[in-house]
Amino acid sequence: MLILIAGITGMVGQPCAEAAIARGHQVRGIGRDPEKLPAKLRQQLESFVTSSGIYDMAALERAVANVDAVICAYGFKPECLVEGQLLLLRAAERAGVKIFHAASWNYDWTLGYLGQHESYDPYLSFHAQARISSRLKPIYMFTGIIADWMFTNDRDKVWDRDTKTLSYFGDGKKQWICTTMRDIASYTIEAISEPNADKGGYIRVESFRFTPAELTEAYERARSGKVSTHLKNEGSLDDAIAMLTKARQTISPVDHDKYVGLSYLEHMLKGTWDYKPVDCKRFPGVKQTTLEEFFKQYPEL
Repeated sequence: MLILIAGITGMVGQPCAEAAIARGHQVRGIGRDPEKLPAKLRQQLESFVTSSGIYDMAALERAVANVDAVICAYGFKPECLVEGQLLLLRAAERAGVKIFHAASWNYDWTLGYLGQHESYDPYLSFHAQARISSRLKPIYMFTGIIADWMFTNDRDKVWDRDTKTLSYFGDGKKQWICTTMRDIASYTIEAISEPNADKGGYIRVESFRFTPAELTEAYERARSGKVSTHLKNEGSLDDAIAMLTKARQTISPVDHDKYVGLSYLEHMLKGTWDYKPVDCKRFPGVKQTTLEEFFKQYPEL
């Protein structure tokens, strides 16, 4: 297959490219700067279409020409997920592409609703528009938290790598659902390679689940007991909801990134979007990474 990956230089796009090439597929990328990719990966691409941004229609038309499948790996900005993804979908339709994997890789937002959680509104909006206006049926994949993102992003500060401290709200009994980038990439390529991939639909997978205590225990095992970890309780579920309510009253929704982590906390602790990873067994060729293995892959954490 010739696979187009839009947003190939991003957190999900690059591992998807590597997974596709490892499975014998050809990969074309579209993005603003090919230099963001490792030199080895750039050399392995079928081609790279340089784009000025999500509204560059000429670049989109060149990118989708003669491809068998499209993976939209855009980041989480609303304009990318709604406007950018719709433009990509329309270009794919015009080019006769039959397989389209939409940006998703979240908790299962089909269990929520528009206006519930700012970060999921763009996904729901694109999903609704595609459902009623496109003959092309996207694939959506639910993965829980992207593990690599949780431990490296500056927004939520869940993990302090200097003090080896995990911060959390609640009673510590609720399990968090996570999937690693490598596993996401493997599942994504398997999904678009299925004989009925053009039928679209929903895929629910995971790498592992853990409570805060289970995470710190796995970390210490991965470091052979040579490093001690710590847990820091930041408050109850009610405390998180109160903080979120105040933030929404004082901060514009345009700046929701400043507080949306609290909304994630609320719904993760309530189990609003919890799902069963029923499709892991559907792809036996993907070996799920364990939490301990994940920590071994990231010694800098």
